[in-house]
Amino acid sequence: MSLPEVSVRRFVFAVMINLVIVLFGLISVNRISIDRSPDIDFSLISVTTVLPGANPDVVDSSVTNIIEGAVNSIPGIDDVRSRSAPGVSNVFIQFLLEKDLDIAFNEVQSKVGQINSQLPDEAETPIISKIETGEIPIIWLALRGNRTLQDLSVYAKNVLKRKLETIDGVGSIVIGGEQERNIRVNLDFDRMSAFGITVQDIIMAFRNEHIKLPGGFLIDNSKEDLLKLDLESHNVEEIENIIVTYDRNRAIKIKDIAEVKDDVRDLRSMGRFNGDPSIGIGVTKIRGENTVEIIEKVKAKIKSDIEPTLPAGMTLDIGTDDSSYIYELISGLGQNIFVGFIIASLIVLLFLRSYSSMAIVSITIPVSLFGAIFIMYAFGLTLNTMTMLALLLLIGIVVDDAIVVLENAQRNLNEDTPEERIRASITGANEVFLPIVSSTLVLVALFTVVFFMEGIAARFFRSFGVVVSTGVLVSTFVALTLTPTLASKFLKTKKESNRVFDGFNRRFTVIENRYREMIEWSLNEKKKVLSYAGLFVLLSFVGFTQLSGGFFPEEDEGQFTITVKTPVGTGIDYTNDRLSAVENLLEEYEDIESYFTIMGSGIESQAVNIGVVYVRLTPSNVRGYKQYEIIPILRERLNKIPGIKAFPAPMSFASGTRGEAMQFTVSGPDLNILNESINAFLSKLAETPELGDVDSSIELNLPQVNLEIKRELASEMGLSTRLIAEAANIFAGGIDVARFNDAVGDGERYKVRLKGQYDMSIDDLDKIYLRTPSKELVRLDTVATFKETVGPSEITRLDRMYSAYFYSDPTTSLSNAIQLIEDAAAETLPVGYEVGFFARAKEFKRTSNQMLFAFLTGLILVYMVLASQFNSFRQPLIVMISQPLAVIGGTFGIWIVGSDLNIFSMTGLVLLTGLVAKNSILLIDRTNQERQKGLEIDEALLNACPRRLRPILMTSLTLILAMMMPALGIGSGVELSQPLAIAIVGGMISSTFLTLVIVPIIYSSAEKRKLRKRLYNLERSASNSNT
Repeated sequence: MSLPEVSVRRFVFAVMINLVIVLFGLISVNRISIDRSPDIDFSLISVTTVLPGANPDVVDSSVTNIIEGAVNSIPGIDDVRSRSAPGVSNVFIQFLLEKDLDIAFNEVQSKVGQINSQLPDEAETPIISKIETGEIPIIWLALRGNRTLQDLSVYAKNVLKRKLETIDGVGSIVIGGEQERNIRVNLDFDRMSAFGITVQDIIMAFRNEHIKLPGGFLIDNSKEDLLKLDLESHNVEEIENIIVTYDRNRAIKIKDIAEVKDDVRDLRSMGRFNGDPSIGIGVTKIRGENTVEIIEKVKAKIKSDIEPTLPAGMTLDIGTDDSSYIYELISGLGQNIFVGFIIASLIVLLFLRSYSSMAIVSITIPVSLFGAIFIMYAFGLTLNTMTMLALLLLIGIVVDDAIVVLENAQRNLNEDTPEERIRASITGANEVFLPIVSSTLVLVALFTVVFFMEGIAARFFRSFGVVVSTGVLVSTFVALTLTPTLASKFLKTKKESNRVFDGFNRRFTVIENRYREMIEWSLNEKKKVLSYAGLFVLLSFVGFTQLSGGFFPEEDEGQFTITVKTPVGTGIDYTNDRLSAVENLLEEYEDIESYFTIMGSGIESQAVNIGVVYVRLTPSNVRGYKQYEIIPILRERLNKIPGIKAFPAPMSFASGTRGEAMQFTVSGPDLNILNESINAFLSKLAETPELGDVDSSIELNLPQVNLEIKRELASEMGLSTRLIAEAANIFAGGIDVARFNDAVGDGERYKVRLKGQYDMSIDDLDKIYLRTPSKELVRLDTVATFKETVGPSEITRLDRMYSAYFYSDPTTSLSNAIQLIEDAAAETLPVGYEVGFFARAKEFKRTSNQMLFAFLTGLILVYMVLASQFNSFRQPLIVMISQPLAVIGGTFGIWIVGSDLNIFSMTGLVLLTGLVAKNSILLIDRTNQERQKGLEIDEALLNACPRRLRPILMTSLTLILAMMMPALGIGSGVELSQPLAIAIVGGMISSTFLTLVIVPIIYSSAEKRKLRKRLYNLERSASNSNT
């Protein structure tokens, strides 16, 4: 017995099997995670090494270069990027997405461990970290109030951080704009000189007097005691009383030569929320956790536990919130799914004029969707943009299968008796069993290709493909089990009759007759019809090549960033003032709900001349502008603020990148030549306004002061280079000499730092003394001088070559922008220096090749499936003629709305190759059945095509109308789904109507040719046998 017959004969069994699908789906709905996009692990490892006081060129040569050389041999690396800044080296190893991050982490750890001994003695131990998608905060909080920034920092770190970390699913907590506590020992060089004390004397005093040692146990016959050797100072007064030396039997203490303050580190970063000084608290999630649920838990924690206990005068605000946009996105797609469900039900009712048929289809839709959601949960997928789009698409596919079975059962039903309904349901399902299964296998085969694709686009496409391919398998199972089962009980011969139904049926009968006449005419005018069709296909392919390319559509996330730069060498006070001007501008816009500013912080640098403003907009339903409409307006006004360069852009695409659509590099072997080349390169880019304002990371004119040591003289005096450098460092950042914690405090250990008591200049060298081995005092200016110069603010590399990073938001398409940049590079860059792309631009170039691979491989697999079904090498080609016909509408749809070929529209075009095949399969399969009854080729077509017109139009209209709302941009957060919907709607319209005419013509011509060849071979064989 066939599957439909088993289901109909065992009604309860079939119902229970489908109820199990519903049950598992309901359980999964309550457990599946909700997120904005598929969970993608970017496989990025960072190695951070601190070399206190070192210039970028020293960090680059003595730390970064060594680490890069060590990790470069690890297999599976996509690229290696590095940044050598004053006192710190950052090396980022980007692995291919297919590389397991844990394995990559262990390999990097092993390689770095092998070269630890080659790093300078002064370098701190390299810190190796995974940078995952979850490392980007999903919500930013801003703590502000009538307290100092130090008080706010302490409360954020010691209270709020610990409370938020207790929330289940929360990962790390990031503190932004933190003013780290510091015990500052501000040295008075005049008093030090009077007492004959050097910097080295103070350093040794801390090493000898501020100590903590393991004590062990004191044991005697009757007991044992733990010996505690905590000899550290635990308050400012104790530090002040540390003895440095003796002068005529008098103890010279720290307080005699310095001022000790419980303070904060040198101000290198600041934070503000809506213009008020504040501390940012970023909450990240554990990978795989529900973003929306975590944010709701954070908000609940704030309301129930944090806000009631906040000290008077403190407030905690929400700076950015990813859940708002996710809610909008998912709810918008959910509404479209509901509307699609209603449309599908009404189409069935209108075409079949049966409330029972409508009820049957209405039951099969949720059963299939619940099955798909269960499979999503089982595969570890989240409810996101791609999977929700797949569910929306599944409505059309589910209805497609159910309609074909129902419509065929209806045709076989002759009278309203239980036995006749059972017979008609089994016969109807069995007749379309092979077309349904083969069309399902076509879609499954098409999406099998995604497992061979690489890159971020492949990960997006994979989650979509898994849901669609497994969803259609569930849909096919439901259509071949539940649909005939319900039909055997509730299907009726009597059609509903009223003015609407009767009028529609009369008109559709006329359409069927006109369609038969059209087929008859087309079979007689094959060359004319095929010529016109070929012309349309040719024009569509030409148009396809002219479409601009992109990666992601512009989104209205409701939040964006503004990167602000002041001239290199300016201090944080100037940056602060210029950012205040930016904030004043933002205050003028009613559509801006809040903004959070971090000074001394940026994606590509932590310099004090850089700040980032995180802007949050009001909800989309109350503001007058979309995010991507506000950004250009702001950009124009920001450019008029003197003293800054401002770059507003969407939120970051991935960790470690900025939000601009175009991000690229220029790299080469020599830093100076690179800088000279970039000047010419930027001048050429400036001639192309379509690229917008181009920001560059390379800055070679940072004011610097080089310490030049008279090495021979210093050597004669017995003064080491390290000793001289430590003394000179008092001028700048100071020296960390100890760790400090309160006797009863928060358990944290803070740095104790020596520094000059007042602002010093290079003319104050004569105030600092050094002590020689013979106990003589030597002024620092005797053995060293300072020389003012300029140098790089940081040194960046890409794959071990010197590089500069560029960012822009082009007004043209991404594909055109890439071409413009490559043309400029070819014209201005010398041999050995080349341009490369990263972030969205890099993925765009990779995606284009991947989608072409998917399309071509998918066509091969589709052909194999169809050849297996029809047991023919020729008929699959007839079926597949519908695919280029779909390109006509898909291309025209994308062009008419002014969209581009991005990851979503390309996914829609690839998907069309599977969707449109079903109509051709239904036509050819029915024609083959008619021919088996003894009809001639054209007569079989004239019988089969009109009979298949109703189910073809029903299924196509269901899919088209289900996707129409996102295609028209109706609903919340449709920016991502619209390109895919447009491609599918356009492709289905053109393919449906052209397939109904072209496929019969091709079938007739191919089969007649085959028949003539067979007759010719028979006649030739007969002739040969006679002779």
